[in-house]
Amino acid sequence: MDSFEALLATLLGVVPGALYTWELEKQAGAWGVNLSDRVLRFLGVSVLFHLALAPLTWWLAQQGRHGPLRPDTSPWLLWPVIAIYALVPAALGHAVGVAARRRRPWTRWLTGPAPAPRAWDQVFSHQGSMWLRIRLKDPGGGDNGWFAGAFAPARRGPHSYASGFPHDQDIYLAETVEVDPASGRIRLVDGRPKFRGVGVLMRWEEIAYAEVMSVEGE
Repeated sequence: MDSFEALLATLLGVVPGALYTWELEKQAGAWGVNLSDRVLRFLGVSVLFHLALAPLTWWLAQQGRHGPLRPDTSPWLLWPVIAIYALVPAALGHAVGVAARRRRPWTRWLTGPAPAPRAWDQVFSHQGSMWLRIRLKDPGGGDNGWFAGAFAPARRGPHSYASGFPHDQDIYLAETVEVDPASGRIRLVDGRPKFRGVGVLMRWEEIAYAEVMSVEGE
């Protein structure tokens, strides 16, 4: 086996898992603790992928020896075969990542029962909207140390966003509402929260605790 064949074999061995992991983390979050964990993940996926495609791999090898993929012919048939090794794992990783973000139960067979490394990521990795009532460590901030807002798409400007692992925890609330400075409860006008018309950006180091409520809450 020459150096080119060795390189091709190596790429075919690791690329499927790497593409799967790349697409999965684009959708569900880069939750590999470190580089070694990520390498083990895509190597494991590559093994499973090659087990599933072992008949195709054997056929490809035979075609390279005795069929239309011989070195002295134009390997046009190689293109769709290589596309299978590249596109199928990428599409699978994308599908699993989207399903994991949407909390589909079957994804636990592939991501584990608790793929998020922190409770922070578990709360903010899904697509639903929610209310947050935040108690700041500094009572001089907000309304006597209270902030409340909607973690939801903004009507104008940037949407709400929370950083993910492994980056430092910070959060942006696109919409904030008025609260009672004494209790921190959200003020209601005709049964609806009164919006302040401004967003807020804060770091987790500034927060003592945060209450998480569904959009049907206060």
